[in-house]
Amino acid sequence: MKKILLLAVVLFASLNASAQWYIGGSVGFGSVKPSGGDSEAVFSILPELGYQLNDKWSVGAKVGYHKGDGIAAVINSTNTRVDLTEEFIIRPYARYSAFTWDPVTVFFDGGIRFASVVDQGTRFGLGVEPGVAVTLTDHITFVTHLGYVGFDTFSPKGGGGSSTRFGVDFSNNCSFGVYYNF
Repeated sequence: MKKILLLAVVLFASLNASAQWYIGGSVGFGSVKPSGGDSEAVFSILPELGYQLNDKWSVGAKVGYHKGDGIAAVINSTNTRVDLTEEFIIRPYARYSAFTWDPVTVFFDGGIRFASVVDQGTRFGLGVEPGVAVTLTDHITFVTHLGYVGFDTFSPKGGGGSSTRFGVDFSNNCSFGVYYNF
């Protein structure tokens, strides 16, 4: 038993010696005014926690809330666009850092998207989000994601016709965030 415990401690220490935790996330806000309607606030808050395994690979997850349109918009069972949705989001990912020119890194997040769309159903997706990170200091990194390539499927509450989207979307998928590196 002591050997197993010692092995676990050595393994944990070696992983932490070559890896780095980061915490941060992104927030967004805006206003939407449908024709003939009142303005409504749209916003998102997506805290993020990640672990850098080595110079090329990281793993992490975003967990948060989104009210708005864009990538969060879904197609309901009658194929009518639902303009404003409220979602609770979970997005685990693996990040590959493709190119680094200090202090800039170009990366690709490949991950799973899961969202519970309030009073409407659930959404599941699988795709890649390209991005750019700029290391400002040893502890602060500015991060932006610039699009989404993949698919999303929406299953309405209570059954019925589900909908699937597939493609490349760079129009509504830009986000900005900040990380604190430990």
